[in-house]
Amino acid sequence: MAKLMDIKGYWNMAYGCDFNDKDMWEGQILLQDDGWFEGIVVDPNSSYKEDRFIFGVYYPEKVIELFKVTPISVNAPFVFHGKRDAKGYDGQFETIGLFGAMPCGNSHIITQYVETVRQGIEEESQKLEAKIQRYKDNIMDEPGKEFYENTFAMRRTMVESILRNYEKRGFTQEEIDELREEFEPVKDRVMQSTEEEVKRLVKKTIETMFDDNDD
Repeated sequence: MAKLMDIKGYWNMAYGCDFNDKDMWEGQILLQDDGWFEGIVVDPNSSYKEDRFIFGVYYPEKVIELFKVTPISVNAPFVFHGKRDAKGYDGQFETIGLFGAMPCGNSHIITQYVETVRQGIEEESQKLEAKIQRYKDNIMDEPGKEFYENTFAMRRTMVESILRNYEKRGFTQEEIDELREEFEPVKDRVMQSTEEEVKRLVKKTIETMFDDNDD
C-alpha cells in the first residue's frame, strides 16, 4: 500500500546552502513499495498558481531522485538529486532541455510521513490520487506527457539503478540484459523524438534567417 508523505523542496540558484521560504515548493507524494512515487506540489510564491506534478524514485533515509514538471509554456522539467544528511536530502537540481540536463543550483528536500502527525490518512490519500489524475487529464501537455511516460516506462530500471548507485553496487551482465529490454525501446523513442525536434528547430531557424534577410 502506498504511503502518504508531506514533502517540501528548497532551491538556491547561487549554489549556496542558505535556503529560505521564498524559493520553495511544497505538497504531498504517494510512495510505492518499490520506491516509485508520484505527487502534487505548489510553488506558493510563484505567479503560476496551478498544481505541479512530481514523480521519481525515493528510498527514505537514503536517496531521492525527483522530477518536477509543469506545462512547457511555464517551465522546462526539473530534476532534483538528493542524498540523505542530518536534516533532509541535499544535492543539486537541473533543468532538462532538448539536449540534456543543465545544472541550476543546490537544493534541499525534507519529507515526513503523514501518519506520524495527523489522522484521516485514507481520505487525504484519495484526495491526492484525484489531484494527480486531474493533472494528468487536464493540465499535463504533450511534452510533459511524453516525458512522464518515457520515464515511467523505465520504472524498474530507475528504481534499481538509483538504489544500487547509492549503495555502490553494480549489475551483473545478466541483469543488464534483462533491464535492457525495458530501456532500449524508450531510448529509441527519445532519440527519434529528439531528431524530429532538432529538425523543427533547424527549419524554424532557417526560416527566421530568410525572414530577416528579406526585411
